[in-house]
Amino acid sequence: MHNSFADHAGRLTRFLSHAPHIIEQIEARLLNVQGKDLARSPDRRRIEDILDACFGESRALGRVAAARSDDGFEPVPLEKRSHELDPVELVARAHDHWTRHRWPGRNGRLSYAAALYSACMIRQLEHLSLRLWDDGADRAPAYLHDLQRLLDDLNGTAPSGVFVRDARWLIQTAQGPLTRDPRPYFRIAAHVSGSFADVDRVEIHKAGAVLAGGHLRSQLLYRAWEAQQGGGDPDVLLVTRNSNSMDVALLVQDLVPLLEAYDSASADEGRLDLADAIVQGISADPDLLLVHPDLLTSYTTIEEVFVERDVNDLARYTAFGGRHRSLVARYRALIARVSARLRDDVTSLDPMRFGYSPLGIAYGFCADIFANMAIAALASPSLPALSLEDMFDSRGDLEAKQALACGWQHLPRKDGELEHFAHSIDWATQVFTRTMDALGAGNRDVPRGRLFVVPESRSGVQAPAGAVAAQEHCITSNLQHALTTGATAFPKTQILLDRREGRYLASAEAEGRWFCVSKAILTACTSRGRDALITGVPAAVVDGLRLTCDEIVEVL
Repeated sequence: MHNSFADHAGRLTRFLSHAPHIIEQIEARLLNVQGKDLARSPDRRRIEDILDACFGESRALGRVAAARSDDGFEPVPLEKRSHELDPVELVARAHDHWTRHRWPGRNGRLSYAAALYSACMIRQLEHLSLRLWDDGADRAPAYLHDLQRLLDDLNGTAPSGVFVRDARWLIQTAQGPLTRDPRPYFRIAAHVSGSFADVDRVEIHKAGAVLAGGHLRSQLLYRAWEAQQGGGDPDVLLVTRNSNSMDVALLVQDLVPLLEAYDSASADEGRLDLADAIVQGISADPDLLLVHPDLLTSYTTIEEVFVERDVNDLARYTAFGGRHRSLVARYRALIARVSARLRDDVTSLDPMRFGYSPLGIAYGFCADIFANMAIAALASPSLPALSLEDMFDSRGDLEAKQALACGWQHLPRKDGELEHFAHSIDWATQVFTRTMDALGAGNRDVPRGRLFVVPESRSGVQAPAGAVAAQEHCITSNLQHALTTGATAFPKTQILLDRREGRYLASAEAEGRWFCVSKAILTACTSRGRDALITGVPAAVVDGLRLTCDEIVEVL
Protein backbone atom coordinates (compact mmCIF):
# COMPACT_ATOMS: atom_id res chain seq x y z
CA MET A 1 0.00 0.00 0.00
CA HIS A 2 1.36 3.45 -0.94
CA ASN A 3 1.04 6.17 1.66
CA SER A 4 2.30 9.24 -0.20
CA PHE A 5 0.46 12.53 -0.39
CA ALA A 6 -0.12 12.14 -4.12
CA ASP A 7 -1.63 8.66 -3.72
CA HIS A 8 -4.11 9.81 -1.11
CA ALA A 9 -4.91 13.06 -2.93
CA GLY A 10 -5.84 11.06 -6.03
CA ARG A 11 -8.25 8.90 -4.04
CA LEU A 12 -9.89 11.93 -2.42
CA THR A 13 -10.27 13.54 -5.86
CA ARG A 14 -12.27 10.48 -6.93
CA PHE A 15 -14.43 10.71 -3.82
CA LEU A 16 -15.16 14.37 -4.60
CA SER A 17 -16.07 13.63 -8.20
CA HIS A 18 -18.59 11.01 -7.03
CA ALA A 19 -20.07 13.11 -4.20
CA PRO A 20 -23.75 12.99 -5.32
CA HIS A 21 -23.64 9.19 -5.68
CA ILE A 22 -21.88 8.72 -2.31
CA ILE A 23 -24.42 10.95 -0.55
CA GLU A 24 -27.29 8.96 -2.04
CA GLN A 25 -25.66 5.71 -0.91
CA ILE A 26 -25.26 7.05 2.65
CA GLU A 27 -28.92 8.03 2.73
CA ALA A 28 -30.12 4.71 1.33
CA ARG A 29 -27.88 2.34 3.29
CA LEU A 30 -27.28 4.13 6.61
CA LEU A 31 -30.15 6.57 7.15
CA ASN A 32 -33.18 4.97 5.51
CA VAL A 33 -33.27 2.31 8.23
CA GLN A 34 -36.30 3.15 10.36
CA GLY A 35 -37.37 0.08 12.32
CA LYS A 36 -34.39 -1.97 11.13
CA ASP A 37 -31.69 -3.64 13.26
CA LEU A 38 -29.09 -1.02 12.34
CA ALA A 39 -31.22 1.71 13.90
CA ARG A 40 -32.26 -0.30 16.98
CA SER A 41 -28.79 -1.65 17.83
CA PRO A 42 -26.04 0.39 16.15
CA ASP A 43 -22.93 -1.70 15.53
CA ARG A 44 -19.78 0.31 15.02
CA ARG A 45 -17.95 -2.15 12.78
CA ARG A 46 -21.02 -2.65 10.60
CA ILE A 47 -21.51 1.12 10.17
CA GLU A 48 -17.81 1.50 9.28
CA ASP A 49 -18.09 -1.26 6.66
CA ILE A 50 -21.21 0.31 5.12
CA LEU A 51 -19.56 3.76 5.01
CA ASP A 52 -16.58 2.26 3.18
CA ALA A 53 -18.94 0.60 0.73
CA CYS A 54 -20.71 3.92 0.13
CA PHE A 55 -17.36 5.41 -0.89
CA GLY A 56 -16.75 2.43 -3.16
CA GLU A 57 -13.60 0.93 -1.65
CA SER A 58 -12.61 -1.56 0.99
CA ARG A 59 -11.11 0.41 3.89
CA ALA A 60 -11.88 3.57 1.93
CA LEU A 61 -11.83 5.80 4.99
CA GLY A 62 -9.04 4.04 6.85
CA ARG A 63 -6.05 4.20 4.54
CA VAL A 64 -4.82 7.71 5.15
CA ALA A 65 -5.64 7.26 8.85
CA ALA A 66 -3.37 4.20 8.87
CA ALA A 67 -0.60 6.33 7.39
CA ARG A 68 -1.16 8.83 10.20
CA SER A 69 -0.62 6.06 12.75
CA ASP A 70 2.53 4.97 10.92
CA ASP A 71 3.87 8.49 11.48
CA GLY A 72 3.48 8.08 15.23
CA PHE A 73 0.03 9.61 15.68
CA GLU A 74 -1.32 6.40 17.16
CA PRO A 75 -4.70 7.11 18.75
CA VAL A 76 -5.50 6.10 22.29
CA PRO A 77 -7.82 3.09 22.66
CA LEU A 78 -11.36 3.78 21.52
CA GLU A 79 -12.88 3.23 24.95
CA LYS A 80 -10.86 6.23 26.19
CA ARG A 81 -12.00 8.35 23.21
CA SER A 82 -9.43 9.95 20.94
CA HIS A 83 -11.60 13.04 20.38
CA GLU A 84 -11.39 12.69 16.62
CA LEU A 85 -14.25 13.65 14.32
CA ASP A 86 -16.23 10.40 14.21
CA PRO A 87 -18.72 9.87 11.34
CA VAL A 88 -19.82 6.55 12.86
CA GLU A 89 -20.94 8.35 16.01
CA LEU A 90 -22.76 10.91 13.85
CA VAL A 91 -24.71 8.11 12.17
CA ALA A 92 -25.65 6.57 15.52
CA ARG A 93 -26.66 9.99 16.84
CA ALA A 94 -29.07 10.46 13.94
CA HIS A 95 -30.69 7.09 14.61
CA ASP A 96 -31.08 7.97 18.29
CA HIS A 97 -32.51 11.45 17.61
CA TRP A 98 -34.99 10.33 14.96
CA THR A 99 -36.14 7.38 17.06
CA ARG A 100 -36.88 9.75 19.94
CA HIS A 101 -38.70 12.25 17.76
CA ARG A 102 -39.64 11.64 14.13
CA TRP A 103 -37.92 10.01 11.20
CA PRO A 104 -37.67 12.52 8.34
CA GLY A 105 -38.55 11.95 4.71
CA ARG A 106 -35.99 11.39 1.99
CA ASN A 107 -35.10 15.07 1.59
CA GLY A 108 -34.36 15.38 5.31
CA ARG A 109 -32.26 12.25 5.26
CA LEU A 110 -30.36 13.44 2.17
CA SER A 111 -29.58 16.72 3.91
CA TYR A 112 -27.99 14.88 6.82
CA ALA A 113 -26.29 12.43 4.45
CA ALA A 114 -24.57 15.44 2.84
CA ALA A 115 -23.37 16.57 6.29
CA LEU A 116 -22.04 13.06 6.97
CA TYR A 117 -20.23 13.04 3.62
CA SER A 118 -18.63 16.40 4.42
CA ALA A 119 -17.60 15.14 7.87
CA CYS A 120 -15.97 12.07 6.30
CA MET A 121 -14.12 14.21 3.78
CA ILE A 122 -12.96 16.75 6.36
CA ARG A 123 -11.53 13.90 8.38
CA GLN A 124 -9.74 12.59 5.29
CA LEU A 125 -8.34 16.04 4.47
CA GLU A 126 -7.15 16.42 8.06
CA HIS A 127 -5.18 13.21 7.77
CA LEU A 128 -3.87 14.29 4.37
CA SER A 129 -2.58 17.57 5.82
CA LEU A 130 -0.05 15.59 7.87
CA ARG A 131 1.35 14.09 4.65
CA LEU A 132 2.51 17.43 3.22
CA TRP A 133 6.13 16.49 3.96
CA ASP A 134 6.09 13.06 2.30
CA ASP A 135 8.54 14.21 -0.37
CA GLY A 136 10.52 16.72 1.66
CA ALA A 137 10.07 20.27 2.90
CA ASP A 138 10.57 21.77 -0.56
CA ARG A 139 7.43 20.03 -1.87
CA ALA A 140 5.23 20.97 1.13
CA PRO A 141 4.11 24.39 -0.25
CA ALA A 142 2.91 22.82 -3.50
CA TYR A 143 1.13 20.05 -1.61
CA LEU A 144 -0.52 22.67 0.62
CA HIS A 145 -1.87 24.30 -2.57
CA ASP A 146 -3.22 20.91 -3.68
CA LEU A 147 -4.84 20.42 -0.27
CA GLN A 148 -6.53 23.81 -0.56
CA ARG A 149 -7.84 22.86 -4.01
CA LEU A 150 -9.39 19.68 -2.62
CA LEU A 151 -10.97 21.63 0.24
CA ASP A 152 -12.33 24.23 -2.19
CA ASP A 153 -13.84 21.46 -4.30
CA LEU A 154 -15.54 20.01 -1.21
CA ASN A 155 -16.85 23.40 -0.11
CA GLY A 156 -18.02 24.30 -3.60
CA THR A 157 -20.51 21.45 -3.62
CA ALA A 158 -21.35 21.20 0.10
CA PRO A 159 -25.10 21.68 0.50
CA SER A 160 -24.80 21.20 4.26
CA GLY A 161 -22.49 24.17 4.81
CA VAL A 162 -18.76 24.70 5.11
CA PHE A 163 -16.82 23.20 8.01
CA VAL A 164 -13.56 25.05 7.35
CA ARG A 165 -12.41 27.26 4.46
CA ASP A 166 -8.65 27.43 4.95
CA ALA A 167 -6.58 24.27 4.44
CA ARG A 168 -3.84 25.70 6.65
CA TRP A 169 -6.16 25.25 9.62
CA LEU A 170 -6.46 21.52 8.86
CA ILE A 171 -2.81 21.00 9.87
CA GLN A 172 -3.82 22.06 13.38
CA THR A 173 -7.23 20.40 13.60
CA ALA A 174 -5.61 17.13 12.47
CA GLN A 175 -3.46 17.16 15.60
CA GLY A 176 -6.38 17.55 18.01
CA PRO A 177 -7.06 13.86 18.74
CA LEU A 178 -5.30 12.28 21.70
CA THR A 179 -2.34 10.06 20.83
CA ARG A 180 0.02 7.79 22.74
CA ASP A 181 3.28 9.54 21.81
CA PRO A 182 3.88 13.33 22.03
CA ARG A 183 6.89 13.37 19.68
CA PRO A 184 5.02 13.66 16.36
CA TYR A 185 3.46 16.97 17.44
CA PHE A 186 6.87 18.56 17.84
CA ARG A 187 8.06 17.01 14.59
CA ILE A 188 5.16 18.66 12.75
CA ALA A 189 5.90 21.96 14.52
CA ALA A 190 9.48 21.82 13.25
CA HIS A 191 8.23 20.96 9.73
CA VAL A 192 5.90 23.96 9.71
CA SER A 193 8.68 26.24 10.88
CA GLY A 194 10.96 25.28 8.02
CA SER A 195 8.60 24.70 5.08
CA PHE A 196 6.40 27.66 4.21
CA ALA A 197 6.46 31.30 3.24
CA ASP A 198 5.71 33.73 6.06
CA VAL A 199 2.08 34.31 5.08
CA ASP A 200 1.27 30.58 5.20
CA ARG A 201 3.38 29.87 8.25
CA VAL A 202 1.78 32.69 10.25
CA GLU A 203 -1.74 31.52 9.39
CA ILE A 204 -0.90 27.96 10.47
CA HIS A 205 0.44 29.27 13.77
CA LYS A 206 -2.60 31.54 14.16
CA ALA A 207 -4.87 28.51 13.87
CA GLY A 208 -2.72 26.65 16.37
CA ALA A 209 -2.78 29.47 18.92
CA VAL A 210 -6.54 30.06 18.87
CA LEU A 211 -7.42 26.36 18.89
CA ALA A 212 -5.00 25.56 21.72
CA GLY A 213 -6.23 28.59 23.64
CA GLY A 214 -9.85 27.54 23.15
CA HIS A 215 -9.18 23.98 24.28
CA LEU A 216 -7.29 25.08 27.40
CA ARG A 217 -9.88 27.71 28.34
CA SER A 218 -12.59 25.06 27.96
CA GLN A 219 -10.74 22.80 30.36
CA LEU A 220 -10.32 25.68 32.79
CA LEU A 221 -13.99 26.67 32.64
CA TYR A 222 -15.28 23.15 33.27
CA ARG A 223 -12.90 22.74 36.21
CA ALA A 224 -13.91 26.14 37.64
CA TRP A 225 -17.59 25.20 37.37
CA GLU A 226 -16.92 21.86 39.03
CA ALA A 227 -14.95 23.45 41.89
CA GLN A 228 -17.26 26.48 42.11
CA GLN A 229 -14.18 28.70 41.99
CA GLY A 230 -12.89 31.43 39.71
CA GLY A 231 -10.77 30.55 36.69
CA GLY A 232 -7.72 32.15 38.27
CA ASP A 233 -8.01 30.27 41.56
CA PRO A 234 -4.65 28.55 42.33
CA ASP A 235 -6.33 25.25 43.20
CA VAL A 236 -8.18 25.25 39.86
CA LEU A 237 -4.97 26.08 38.00
CA LEU A 238 -3.09 23.34 39.84
CA VAL A 239 -5.52 20.70 38.58
CA THR A 240 -5.79 21.95 34.99
CA ARG A 241 -2.06 22.49 34.56
CA ASN A 242 -1.43 18.92 35.64
CA SER A 243 -2.51 17.63 32.24
CA ASN A 244 -1.71 20.40 29.77
CA SER A 245 2.07 20.79 29.68
CA MET A 246 2.26 19.59 26.08
CA ASP A 247 -0.58 21.87 25.00
CA VAL A 248 1.16 24.91 26.48
CA ALA A 249 4.51 23.84 24.99
CA LEU A 250 2.93 23.69 21.52
CA LEU A 251 1.09 26.95 22.19
CA VAL A 252 4.40 28.70 22.84
CA GLN A 253 5.72 27.36 19.54
CA ASP A 254 2.72 28.95 17.80
CA LEU A 255 2.87 32.22 19.73
CA VAL A 256 6.49 33.05 18.91
CA PRO A 257 5.96 33.50 15.12
CA LEU A 258 2.75 35.45 15.80
CA LEU A 259 4.54 37.77 18.22
CA GLU A 260 7.36 38.29 15.73
CA ALA A 261 4.86 39.17 13.01
CA TYR A 262 2.96 41.45 15.39
CA ASP A 263 6.15 43.17 16.52
CA SER A 264 6.95 44.18 12.94
CA ALA A 265 3.37 44.89 11.77
CA SER A 266 2.05 48.36 11.10
CA ALA A 267 -1.05 49.69 12.83
CA ASP A 268 -3.63 48.21 10.47
CA GLU A 269 -6.26 45.47 10.33
CA GLY A 270 -3.58 42.81 9.94
CA ARG A 271 -1.99 43.79 13.23
CA LEU A 272 -5.34 43.62 15.04
CA ASP A 273 -5.96 40.15 13.59
CA LEU A 274 -2.60 39.06 14.99
CA ALA A 275 -3.37 40.68 18.34
CA ASP A 276 -6.71 38.87 18.48
CA ALA A 277 -5.04 35.48 17.89
CA ILE A 278 -2.25 36.18 20.39
CA VAL A 279 -4.66 37.17 23.14
CA GLN A 280 -6.80 34.10 22.50
CA GLY A 281 -3.63 32.05 23.00
CA ILE A 282 -2.22 33.74 26.10
CA SER A 283 -5.67 33.94 27.72
CA ALA A 284 -5.44 30.17 28.20
CA ASP A 285 -3.20 30.81 31.22
CA PRO A 286 -2.27 34.50 31.61
CA ASP A 287 -0.70 33.92 35.02
CA LEU A 288 1.85 31.53 33.54
CA LEU A 289 2.31 33.07 30.10
CA LEU A 290 2.43 36.71 31.19
CA VAL A 291 3.07 36.98 34.93
CA HIS A 292 5.48 34.05 35.33
CA PRO A 293 7.04 33.37 31.91
CA ASP A 294 10.24 32.60 33.84
CA LEU A 295 8.60 29.28 34.79
CA LEU A 296 7.70 28.34 31.22
CA THR A 297 10.78 26.24 30.50
CA SER A 298 10.25 24.23 33.68
CA TYR A 299 6.53 23.93 33.17
CA THR A 300 6.56 22.94 29.49
CA THR A 301 9.50 20.53 29.49
CA ILE A 302 8.38 17.02 28.52
CA GLU A 303 11.13 14.66 29.57
CA GLU A 304 10.38 11.90 27.07
CA VAL A 305 10.79 14.36 24.18
CA PHE A 306 13.10 17.09 25.47
CA VAL A 307 15.59 15.34 27.79
CA GLU A 308 18.04 12.49 27.32
CA ARG A 309 21.05 11.04 29.16
CA ASP A 310 24.60 11.19 27.81
CA VAL A 311 27.24 8.47 28.13
CA ASN A 312 27.94 9.63 31.69
CA ASP A 313 24.22 9.42 32.55
CA LEU A 314 23.94 13.20 32.85
CA ALA A 315 20.76 14.93 31.71
CA ARG A 316 20.92 17.05 28.58
CA TYR A 317 18.44 18.50 26.08
CA THR A 318 17.57 16.65 22.88
CA ALA A 319 17.33 18.54 19.60
CA PHE A 320 13.62 19.03 20.27
CA GLY A 321 14.40 20.20 23.79
CA GLY A 322 17.06 22.65 22.67
CA ARG A 323 14.73 24.09 20.05
CA HIS A 324 11.95 24.48 22.58
CA ARG A 325 14.20 26.14 25.16
CA SER A 326 15.29 28.63 22.48
CA LEU A 327 11.65 29.33 21.58
CA VAL A 328 10.75 29.98 25.22
CA ALA A 329 13.60 32.50 25.46
CA ARG A 330 12.36 34.24 22.30
CA TYR A 331 8.82 34.22 23.65
CA ARG A 332 9.89 35.87 26.91
CA ALA A 333 11.79 38.61 25.09
CA LEU A 334 8.96 39.26 22.64
CA ILE A 335 6.13 39.34 25.15
CA ALA A 336 8.08 41.75 27.34
CA ARG A 337 8.62 44.03 24.35
CA VAL A 338 5.07 44.09 22.94
CA SER A 339 2.81 43.60 25.98
CA ALA A 340 2.00 47.30 26.46
CA ARG A 341 1.17 47.81 22.77
CA LEU A 342 -0.77 44.54 22.69
CA ARG A 343 -2.83 45.66 25.66
CA ASP A 344 -3.73 48.90 23.89
CA ASP A 345 -4.61 47.15 20.62
CA VAL A 346 -7.01 44.59 22.10
CA THR A 347 -8.95 47.01 24.28
CA SER A 348 -11.45 47.26 21.42
CA LEU A 349 -12.15 43.51 21.70
CA ASP A 350 -13.56 43.71 25.23
CA PRO A 351 -16.35 41.07 25.28
CA MET A 352 -18.48 43.28 27.53
CA ARG A 353 -19.28 45.34 24.43
CA PHE A 354 -20.53 42.41 22.36
CA GLY A 355 -22.87 39.44 22.50
CA TYR A 356 -20.27 36.94 21.29
CA SER A 357 -16.58 36.32 21.92
CA PRO A 358 -14.40 33.27 21.22
CA LEU A 359 -13.04 33.77 24.74
CA GLY A 360 -16.43 32.65 26.02
CA ILE A 361 -16.81 29.32 24.23
CA ALA A 362 -16.20 25.93 25.81
CA TYR A 363 -16.19 22.81 23.68
CA GLY A 364 -13.51 20.34 24.72
CA PHE A 365 -11.77 19.46 21.45
CA CYS A 366 -11.89 20.91 17.94
CA ALA A 367 -13.58 17.73 16.70
CA ASP A 368 -16.51 18.62 18.96
CA ILE A 369 -17.06 21.83 16.99
CA PHE A 370 -17.02 19.93 13.71
CA ALA A 371 -19.49 17.45 15.22
CA ASN A 372 -21.76 20.35 16.21
CA MET A 373 -21.72 21.56 12.61
CA ALA A 374 -22.90 18.17 11.40
CA ILE A 375 -25.47 17.67 14.17
CA ALA A 376 -26.91 21.13 13.43
CA ALA A 377 -27.89 19.77 10.00
CA LEU A 378 -29.71 17.02 11.88
CA ALA A 379 -31.67 19.17 14.32
CA SER A 380 -31.35 22.87 13.46
CA PRO A 381 -30.78 23.35 9.72
CA SER A 382 -31.80 27.02 9.94
CA LEU A 383 -28.77 28.01 12.04
CA PRO A 384 -26.28 30.42 10.40
CA ALA A 385 -23.74 28.65 8.17
CA LEU A 386 -20.40 29.76 9.61
CA SER A 387 -17.02 28.04 9.39
CA LEU A 388 -14.52 27.09 12.08
CA GLU A 389 -12.42 30.19 11.40
CA ASP A 390 -15.44 32.45 11.88
CA MET A 391 -16.05 31.19 15.41
CA PHE A 392 -12.50 32.16 16.44
CA ASP A 393 -12.67 35.69 15.05
CA SER A 394 -13.55 38.28 17.70
CA ARG A 395 -14.93 40.66 15.07
CA GLY A 396 -17.40 40.55 12.20
CA ASP A 397 -21.00 39.30 12.06
CA LEU A 398 -21.14 38.79 15.82
CA GLU A 399 -24.94 38.44 15.84
CA ALA A 400 -24.73 35.41 13.56
CA LYS A 401 -21.98 33.91 15.72
CA GLN A 402 -24.02 34.48 18.84
CA ALA A 403 -27.06 32.80 17.21
CA LEU A 404 -24.97 29.81 16.14
CA ALA A 405 -23.36 29.48 19.59
CA CYS A 406 -26.82 29.57 21.18
CA GLY A 407 -28.08 26.96 18.73
CA TRP A 408 -25.17 24.62 19.44
CA GLN A 409 -25.89 24.82 23.16
CA HIS A 410 -29.33 23.33 22.50
CA LEU A 411 -28.39 20.53 20.12
CA PRO A 412 -29.80 17.10 21.04
CA ARG A 413 -27.87 14.99 23.51
CA LYS A 414 -28.07 11.35 24.47
CA ASP A 415 -29.26 10.26 27.91
CA GLY A 416 -26.64 11.14 30.51
CA GLU A 417 -24.45 13.00 28.02
CA LEU A 418 -22.93 16.27 29.21
CA GLU A 419 -23.35 19.39 27.11
CA HIS A 420 -20.74 19.54 24.38
CA PHE A 421 -20.74 23.30 23.82
CA ALA A 422 -21.25 26.39 25.92
CA HIS A 423 -20.89 30.13 25.43
CA SER A 424 -20.83 32.72 28.20
CA ILE A 425 -20.09 36.42 27.84
CA ASP A 426 -19.59 36.56 31.61
CA TRP A 427 -16.84 33.95 31.35
CA ALA A 428 -15.34 35.74 28.32
CA THR A 429 -15.26 38.97 30.31
CA GLN A 430 -13.52 37.27 33.25
CA VAL A 431 -10.91 35.78 30.93
CA PHE A 432 -10.37 39.08 29.14
CA THR A 433 -10.04 41.01 32.41
CA ARG A 434 -7.47 38.55 33.82
CA THR A 435 -5.51 38.69 30.56
CA MET A 436 -5.52 42.48 30.37
CA ASP A 437 -4.40 42.70 33.99
CA ALA A 438 -1.62 40.19 33.37
CA LEU A 439 -0.46 42.15 30.30
CA GLY A 440 0.37 44.95 32.73
CA ALA A 441 2.38 42.66 35.02
CA GLY A 442 5.65 43.88 33.54
CA ASN A 443 5.24 47.05 35.55
CA ARG A 444 4.99 45.14 38.83
CA ASP A 445 7.51 43.31 40.98
CA VAL A 446 6.20 39.73 40.88
CA PRO A 447 7.63 37.47 43.61
CA ARG A 448 8.95 34.05 42.66
CA GLY A 449 9.81 31.26 45.03
CA ARG A 450 12.81 28.97 44.89
CA LEU A 451 12.97 25.18 44.93
CA PHE A 452 15.43 23.93 47.52
CA VAL A 453 16.55 20.34 46.92
CA VAL A 454 18.28 18.05 49.41
CA PRO A 455 19.91 15.00 47.73
CA GLU A 456 19.28 11.61 49.31
CA SER A 457 23.00 11.36 50.03
CA ARG A 458 22.75 14.21 52.52
CA SER A 459 21.05 14.32 55.90
CA GLY A 460 20.63 16.82 58.68
CA VAL A 461 20.39 19.77 56.30
CA GLN A 462 18.59 22.70 57.88
CA ALA A 463 15.71 24.12 55.89
CA PRO A 464 16.19 27.70 54.68
CA ALA A 465 14.14 30.28 56.56
CA GLY A 466 10.61 30.56 55.20
CA ALA A 467 10.78 27.46 52.97
CA VAL A 468 7.71 25.26 53.15
CA ALA A 469 7.92 21.47 53.10
CA ALA A 470 6.64 20.24 49.73
CA GLN A 471 7.45 16.55 50.03
CA GLU A 472 3.97 15.54 48.85
CA HIS A 473 4.99 16.72 45.38
CA CYS A 474 7.67 14.03 45.25
CA ILE A 475 6.26 10.90 43.61
CA THR A 476 7.75 7.43 44.04
CA SER A 477 6.87 3.86 43.20
CA ASN A 478 8.85 2.75 46.27
CA LEU A 479 6.28 2.47 49.05
CA GLN A 480 8.92 2.18 51.78
CA HIS A 481 10.64 5.32 50.56
CA ALA A 482 7.31 7.13 50.55
CA LEU A 483 6.63 6.09 54.15
CA THR A 484 10.04 7.27 55.41
CA THR A 485 10.29 10.54 53.46
CA GLY A 486 6.69 11.71 53.15
CA ALA A 487 6.68 11.38 49.36
CA THR A 488 3.50 10.31 47.55
CA ALA A 489 3.34 6.69 46.40
CA PHE A 490 2.08 5.96 42.87
CA PRO A 491 2.11 2.66 40.99
CA LYS A 492 4.72 2.42 38.26
CA THR A 493 2.08 2.25 35.52
CA GLN A 494 0.63 5.61 36.62
CA ILE A 495 4.09 7.18 36.83
CA LEU A 496 4.94 6.10 33.29
CA LEU A 497 1.66 7.51 31.99
CA ASP A 498 2.15 10.81 33.83
CA ARG A 499 5.75 11.03 32.62
CA ARG A 500 4.63 10.64 29.01
CA GLU A 501 2.16 13.49 29.51
CA GLY A 502 4.87 15.77 30.90
CA ARG A 503 3.66 15.99 34.49
CA TYR A 504 7.11 15.85 36.09
CA LEU A 505 9.93 18.39 36.37
CA ALA A 506 12.41 15.52 36.54
CA SER A 507 12.29 11.78 37.10
CA ALA A 508 14.57 8.78 37.17
CA GLU A 509 14.40 5.03 37.63
CA ALA A 510 16.83 3.00 39.73
CA GLU A 511 16.53 -0.75 40.30
CA GLY A 512 13.00 -0.73 38.90
CA ARG A 513 11.79 2.03 41.21
CA TRP A 514 10.86 5.53 40.11
CA PHE A 515 11.30 8.89 41.83
CA CYS A 516 9.75 12.03 40.29
CA VAL A 517 9.09 15.66 41.18
CA SER A 518 5.63 16.87 40.15
CA LYS A 519 5.14 20.13 38.29
CA ALA A 520 2.33 20.88 40.73
CA ILE A 521 5.02 22.35 42.99
CA LEU A 522 5.32 25.28 40.57
CA THR A 523 1.68 26.28 40.96
CA ALA A 524 1.36 25.39 44.65
CA CYS A 525 4.54 27.13 45.77
CA THR A 526 6.99 28.92 43.49
CA SER A 527 4.52 30.90 41.35
CA ARG A 528 2.92 32.14 44.59
CA GLY A 529 6.22 33.49 45.88
CA ARG A 530 6.81 30.59 48.29
CA ASP A 531 10.14 28.82 48.67
CA ALA A 532 9.70 25.04 48.66
CA LEU A 533 11.87 22.30 50.13
CA ILE A 534 12.09 18.66 49.04
CA THR A 535 14.40 16.06 50.52
CA GLY A 536 15.71 12.57 49.81
CA VAL A 537 16.03 13.28 46.08
CA PRO A 538 18.13 10.74 44.09
CA ALA A 539 21.21 12.13 42.32
CA ALA A 540 19.80 11.50 38.83
CA VAL A 541 16.66 13.51 39.66
CA VAL A 542 18.77 16.31 41.15
CA ASP A 543 20.72 16.37 37.88
CA GLY A 544 17.48 16.58 35.91
CA LEU A 545 16.16 19.43 38.07
CA ARG A 546 19.34 21.41 37.49
CA LEU A 547 18.63 21.16 33.77
CA THR A 548 14.89 21.83 33.65
CA CYS A 549 14.60 24.25 36.59
CA ASP A 550 17.91 26.07 36.42
CA GLU A 551 16.34 29.45 37.24
CA ILE A 552 14.68 28.37 40.48
CA VAL A 553 16.45 25.26 41.85
CA GLU A 554 19.06 25.44 44.59
CA VAL A 555 20.74 22.22 45.73
CA LEU A 556 21.60 22.18 49.43
